[in-house]
Amino acid sequence: MKTTVDIPEALYRQAKIRAAEEGTTLRALLVNSLAESLVRPVPTAAALPRRERFEVDERGWPVLKRAPGDTTVITDELVKRLREYEGV
Repeated sequence: MKTTVDIPEALYRQAKIRAAEEGTTLRALLVNSLAESLVRPVPTAAALPRRERFEVDERGWPVLKRAPGDTTVITDELVKRLREYEGV
């Protein structure tokens, strides 16, 4: 399937260089990277029951709870995945 994706120019250049270093095509690099990203486990916070994933702090802001021993780094990508999972 074909699609169009806007990639920041600096990232595009890095990807082209990496593909050349690996002796592969940009397409193969992107497909492999996407496939690897999709097989990663779902963040541990998503394993909690829906109502227990967030709490509200004293100022009314939602705060993501962590399971005991969870060392997950909260990134924009993690927040995006959780929002998609929640349908927000």
